[in-house]
Amino acid sequence: MKNLFYLFFISLILTSCDQKQPEAQAPEAEAPSLYIEWFGTNELANEMVRRGMEHIMNVEFDKAFVFFEAAIQLDSTLFGPHVMLAQFSNANSENQELHYASAQTLVANKNANSKLFVSLLDEKNEKGKRQVLGADNHMIWKKMFENEPRGGFMRYWYTFGMTAEEGAEDALLKMLEDFKSEGRNYGAVLNNLGYFYMKNGNMDKAKEYFERYCQNRPEGYNSHDSMGEYYFNNKDNENSLLHYQMALDNYPAASNARKMIAEITALMK
Repeated sequence: MKNLFYLFFISLILTSCDQKQPEAQAPEAEAPSLYIEWFGTNELANEMVRRGMEHIMNVEFDKAFVFFEAAIQLDSTLFGPHVMLAQFSNANSENQELHYASAQTLVANKNANSKLFVSLLDEKNEKGKRQVLGADNHMIWKKMFENEPRGGFMRYWYTFGMTAEEGAEDALLKMLEDFKSEGRNYGAVLNNLGYFYMKNGNMDKAKEYFERYCQNRPEGYNSHDSMGEYYFNNKDNENSLLHYQMALDNYPAASNARKMIAEITALMK
């Protein structure tokens, strides 16, 4: 049954492979580099990886999981999807350790940044979770970015972890400008800017960037989830509920949107 699902799922993807370039893809020369070596020889598996990377950058983890799982079904030599599947696995679970071990084995003959990417999982947190993000890994992302500044995925997550004191605002605005000029999708950067301004109390700017994110990615679910969170934080339950419902309509398995709809509905009674 699972194999039938993958065949059906992949057939759907084949019909959409000519859509706009996801964030993970970049118009970069295929010269020797230190990009993370995500891809193999199976182009369909590579497309699964690209889609997974796009959803990761847009914090659409529910969908990303499906794409990365499909990628390793199609190409068992890929280490990158195992890194992300370890990230998604439950703390101290057998799946977490299996994906971590697979990533370590498969990255053995890859470049330095690929090995650094896997090393993000080396240390468990106090709850037994292996994670690619977080303050403890920020310096590894910085090293990866310094090794290969052209890598959009590495640049995004390094910048994601920067503080205001480190110059996060300028770095985000410059990344937005660069991604647009390079033809990359830049919706995830709009989202990051929205959260940066919301965290730092500039609600007008936050609203501007979240609205631009919704316009840039109307078919996504995290864009409306972010807009819903903005309104919820500003005590506008009606508009918050509207956007969370849009997120759920766009992706009925969107777990956070479903949870927030229940919470807001209870508050409005």
